Amino acid sequence: MGRTAAAIEARERAHLLIRLAAIALGGTLVLLAGVGATSLAALILVLYLAAAVTVRYYPPLQRVPFVMPVLDVAAVTGLVFALPLELGPWILYAFAIGVAALRSGPVGAVAATALAVVGYDAALVLRGEQARATDLWPVQALIAVGLVIAEIVWALGRQDVDTLWSRIHARALSSLTRQREPEELLRALVPELARLQSVRGAWAWSVASDQRVRTTITAGAAPPAEMIVSADALRALRAPSPLERIVPDMTGLSIPISVDPPLVIGVALEPIREEDRAATVGAIHDLVGDAASLLGAAFERTRREAEIQALEETVRAIAEIDGERTQAGVLASTIVEAGRIVAGRAAIVRPIEGTVVVGDLPGGALAELARDRRLPAVVGAQEVPVAAQTLGTDTTVALVGISEGRVLAAVGPAEALTSRLLLLERVAQAARDRLGILSERDAMQLAANELGRDVETLGGALRAKEDALATAVHELRNPLTAVHGYATLMSRNLQAVQGQLTQLERLMADLLSAEQRTDGGETPVDAVSAAREAIARARIRGAKIDLEGPAAPVRVAIGEARFAQLLDNLISNAMKYSRPATPILVTVAIEAAGEGAGAPGREAEREATGRVSVADQGIGIPPGDLARVFDRFYRVGGTADAVAGQGLGLSICKEIVTAHGGRIWAESEGPGRGSTFSFTLPLAVATPAA
Repeated sequence: MGRTAAAIEARERAHLLIRLAAIALGGTLVLLAGVGATSLAALILVLYLAAAVTVRYYPPLQRVPFVMPVLDVAAVTGLVFALPLELGPWILYAFAIGVAALRSGPVGAVAATALAVVGYDAALVLRGEQARATDLWPVQALIAVGLVIAEIVWALGRQDVDTLWSRIHARALSSLTRQREPEELLRALVPELARLQSVRGAWAWSVASDQRVRTTITAGAAPPAEMIVSADALRALRAPSPLERIVPDMTGLSIPISVDPPLVIGVALEPIREEDRAATVGAIHDLVGDAASLLGAAFERTRREAEIQALEETVRAIAEIDGERTQAGVLASTIVEAGRIVAGRAAIVRPIEGTVVVGDLPGGALAELARDRRLPAVVGAQEVPVAAQTLGTDTTVALVGISEGRVLAAVGPAEALTSRLLLLERVAQAARDRLGILSERDAMQLAANELGRDVETLGGALRAKEDALATAVHELRNPLTAVHGYATLMSRNLQAVQGQLTQLERLMADLLSAEQRTDGGETPVDAVSAAREAIARARIRGAKIDLEGPAAPVRVAIGEARFAQLLDNLISNAMKYSRPATPILVTVAIEAAGEGAGAPGREAEREATGRVSVADQGIGIPPGDLARVFDRFYRVGGTADAVAGQGLGLSICKEIVTAHGGRIWAESEGPGRGSTFSFTLPLAVATPAA
């Protein structure tokens, strides 16, 4: 059984119960009346009972209008006529009024009250002289009873209607809250309004920028799909108003929703009573009001999503522009990305010349729009006749300066251009910065090419000078050797002169570093004794140096002068890069055949060699510089200003060692942790390992 059938069944059962209660009360009054009125009253009660049961269980009689209300009032009137008036039989009219109110609502209660008053008056007339003036007061009581019952039924009915509207409202909101997009919300709202009681149809109006009102969504009866409205009508459309002011021959109302562009919900109503109309209009306003909040949130969410998407597109556009390697690529990417951001097309023009740098838009029209205008700006083509003729009067253009004499112009929807003008300006700024970087890079590349040619020319000149210097030094060596020989014959008092001459020879040997070679027939030197002499020379300059070496000689295949030059350079290097009085350790040892030489990444020596190391506790060497310290003119970063030198000493040491068949390397644990310079030379004769 459906809900409606169950409600009808319950109502008919209530009718029967009320009538049975009236019959029971009538039976009591019959018993109180005595024998004189028993027969007629009992007969009326029996007939009334039979009629009530028949109507209850014979449905066709229930659908006949006015049968049972008239029958109820007639039965009670008969009992009032048959029973003594002092027993108050008029009270039975209350049951008849209640049954009528239950069946037909407040109208039924009022009608039954009127029939009861007429019936009671008729019974008094028929009673004739038995009636007294005081018997007329029940008429007022019947009227009061009827009004009270009618008001109670109306209030209960109003409550049922409110419950029904609340149920409809809740169901509609449940449908609306499941929608996320504004269009989906409108498509769900309009049918829900059209389903309301006494509603002929519903629709959504949108007001375009050209003042044209368009019907976007309809359900049921609807106005014309498109119409032009006057300014007064448009203002009325944007405020709650009767539809007769806008759409003739249609009764209803229009409700604006505060969104952009303007949106109005229209509802057409059936001809109904004023009180029902008020209830329906109230329900419509409540539903549209709640939907307006949802629509506002949906429009705001859509707007924010569009802004986020535009920002993401702008970020991607800037990254695309920054990735270009040429100025032409930057300009091409700029117009492509700008067109994507505004959902239109773009070009770069020169307003002064009226030409297009890149893009497929008419340069003359865009130049006319951009000329003598403060940028950035969004303008309509209709503002300039030439542009209107070329682009069309409905075209809107966004103009942004991109560089001196060049303007980025974008054509698209007016709303998109206005809301995304700042994003276009950021894209133009990115293009401007990238063009500046590429222009500077191109200028630097050109300057570098020119500098390279100059360096090559200077290099040739320097190599020629080095060759001339080497020749001059070579020619000076022979006289210097003779002078050195004469100085050796002099007394011990001239040892200082000899030392200075030796130093002079060493300096010239440094100048001739590129020519370092081993001389045939050199007398092998004892590395231990030569190290003692080098240490003695260094101690004169205030150095604190110790020696570790074997007691037996360690003769290596190198001349005494070259070996002294090696040690002096390494010890001087250790002194320069250490604090004064910091200990320096010189180590001399023999490495047997097959032992590792200690150089990182080197294979073991195949023959016995002599090894010399100079270890200091100075500033140390960064790991990245260890492989380059023996390069000519190379100096570790940060030491050029702190320590004097030309970066030649270590490179000369390497050339000497290499020329004599040995190897040289540097070790350091890092800045501030000292350095160790070591070299190996072949032994002159086989010497037992110490």
